[in-house]
Amino acid sequence: MTTVYLADHPLITAVPAFLPAFIVVGIIVALVVRDRRRGDDDDDQPFLDEDEMMDTYARELDEDGDAQR
Repeated sequence: MTTVYLADHPLITAVPAFLPAFIVVGIIVALVVRDRRRGDDDDDQPFLDEDEMMDTYARELDEDGDAQR
């Protein structure tokens, strides 16, 4: 007599547990690859030094009319 397995039940029950994990890992890998291809663009928006920050703040106050003269 020959036994025919129609389904491997441990595999069927494991797929719902592992499939979301593989999807999450795939998304993370895709984001990392995309970020690596972009390169370092840190020089596009340098930080303001203290004088530039105060000048910007003063201009914003002047535009709003809140500056004291």
